[in-house]
Amino acid sequence: MSALRLIAIGMVLLLTSGCGQLVSERLSMSGSSAREKCTSKKMIILPFADYTYTEDVERAFQRHVNIMENVTANLIGRGFNLPVQEDLLKYLAENKIVTMGSDTTKGTNMPGYIRHAIASDSGWSADMKAELAKIAAAESGGSGDNRLNNYALDTETLAKVAGQFDADLVMRGQLLKYEFGEENTWSPLKRGIFPVVFSGTNRALFGVTNSETYDTLGSVLIGAAAGAAIGDSATSPYDATEKINPGRHNSMIWGLGGAALGYMSSKGGHANRVAVQLRLWVQDPRTGDVVWTNSAKVLVKPQSVFAENRKDELFDTAVSQAVTALTDDFVNSSKAAL
Repeated sequence: MSALRLIAIGMVLLLTSGCGQLVSERLSMSGSSAREKCTSKKMIILPFADYTYTEDVERAFQRHVNIMENVTANLIGRGFNLPVQEDLLKYLAENKIVTMGSDTTKGTNMPGYIRHAIASDSGWSADMKAELAKIAAAESGGSGDNRLNNYALDTETLAKVAGQFDADLVMRGQLLKYEFGEENTWSPLKRGIFPVVFSGTNRALFGVTNSETYDTLGSVLIGAAAGAAIGDSATSPYDATEKINPGRHNSMIWGLGGAALGYMSSKGGHANRVAVQLRLWVQDPRTGDVVWTNSAKVLVKPQSVFAENRKDELFDTAVSQAVTALTDDFVNSSKAAL
């Protein structure tokens, strides 16, 4: 069977193998997922505590908005009455129940390298540190960084907030994991044929390196060596009728082609995946008692190289799946009380 035919069959298999995403979820407590409106009670959703790490203030704020939007949509779909989130946040801020993170020298929302430069990097002068603090403050104020500092609430404060909005229940949450990485897989369906071939050969010959640059060099060397070996006995682009040594010249050309193929392969083959873990709490504001809590961890991985692979889209899928699973479990576990 010719190599061209093998490549054609492989492409057909890839195209017909599916282009979706593989989503796996894990609930601490299981529950059915029948969706129906079940209540008309009023609930407020307090800002979530974020225990994950990020140096991008804008992205952190946007993911918080995304989570709150998903929670709001799911609860409204179940029949809960919710106040406008901005009205709730305004009330919390005006009554100093939560505060805006505006201290540029101490705030955890500032990019880590700027905090380090201001606080402890002796290479910066005092004037330069002051300018960095001004830049950080401007960026924080102009980039939409409205993330609120996380505070524990006592029963009195909880009742006060709920009473203001006439809420029967209060939902709080924790963002425990929000990670983007690469799946450790050698499937050509997910990484592509050439990235698997070159990466596998590189790993077998040179082992695991501590730099992406070394991996790229290894793939280039393998491609060049394989191309030169093939070109030595190739009949194109030069053959025996030329007035040159065809083996040597073909080896040079094929070697360059193999090196280029190795370089391109080292830049591809990224099987992205995201992991999101959330915990939700629902409290009775009159007593502060927790009436329900659960956590969900969702891992989203594209099923093939043709599936959606962008980070934001993968996170959107993971957040939506986690929030849906948790709200469904809350409703199904609390039907008698609702």
